[in-house]
Amino acid sequence: MKSLLLSLLLLPLFAFAQNDKDENPLHKLGPNPIFIIDSVKITRADFQKFSPNTIASLEVLTDTDATKKFGDTATDGAVIILTKSMARRIYSAYFKRKSAAYDSLYSAAKSDSSFLYIVNDKIKTEQFEGDLTAINDEVFISLDILTADDLKNKYNITDRQIGVLIKCRKPKNVFNADQKY
Repeated sequence: MKSLLLSLLLLPLFAFAQNDKDENPLHKLGPNPIFIIDSVKITRADFQKFSPNTIASLEVLTDTDATKKFGDTATDGAVIILTKSMARRIYSAYFKRKSAAYDSLYSAAKSDSSFLYIVNDKIKTEQFEGDLTAINDEVFISLDILTADDLKNKYNITDRQIGVLIKCRKPKNVFNADQKY
């Protein structure tokens, strides 16, 4: 029952992880794909125990894309999951390298839970971790720290003290990039 529930919850994620909007890569997976969570290969049984609420991003690789990356063990494809906690570590480390002000604020706060992320003037409130990990040197333009007054005046946000305004180009191969970036 739990595996059925997990499958039903992940099915929409597979649909959103596709690169080609007309073709669902889930249908291209063979009977025994490999499962990777935060760069660690896991068993199908472990995957069935995995909570979909912790997913930041999901990628499905099939055919030669899977075997190029993981070898012959991925002839039936690969399902690659990045958890929210790993995504936070990745994007916060990246932003720390890009901005001394971000690094200083993050270090003082010990986390980014009090930050409000805004990407290209789009406010990120839920399920944004995967979006932020897609920002890299290829698409990154700038990062600015906003004060509570900046947030209130420009975005009408009154419940946060720190804003992180990120300017970037749209990453390639991200589903709904126009809406996210």
